[in-house]
Amino acid sequence: MLIELTKGLGFSGAHFIIGHKKCEHLHGHNWRVGVTVEGEPDERGLVVDFLELKRLLGELCGSYDHRVLLPENNRALKRLSGGASTRISVHGREFEFPSADVVWLPVVNTTVEELARVVADEVVRNLSYPNVRKITVWVEESPGQSATEERRVGKSP
Repeated sequence: MLIELTKGLGFSGAHFIIGHKKCEHLHGHNWRVGVTVEGEPDERGLVVDFLELKRLLGELCGSYDHRVLLPENNRALKRLSGGASTRISVHGREFEFPSADVVWLPVVNTTVEELARVVADEVVRNLSYPNVRKITVWVEESPGQSATEERRVGKSP
């Protein structure tokens, strides 16, 4: 059985894509997030509790909302300072943000593809249902531009 949660989840966030001619400039999106969960209904008749799934994704989206998303794993990005302000340099351009407004992500770049992977990692890590077989996450940066990450979980039938 397939369960879908596709509306009402998302966040507004700023980012840039290091090494991309146009998108290396700081800009933002109203990102949307969705998930499908496949598995067999449990003894209660549920594949997954929608309330728990919404809470999990809502907390994750809330942690990115109105923040600057920065890649931890890009060698071109240099951290110049921390503390109350986060100062960085990328290809000779310097940026400074309040540290409370920055989210460091375990990615090479803050692309829609990498965000889909990170969100899928979090869903798999925090959603524990032994009857779930597959989780698919999609992240959309603007209408018609999205990435999908699929994970097989649990035991194979």
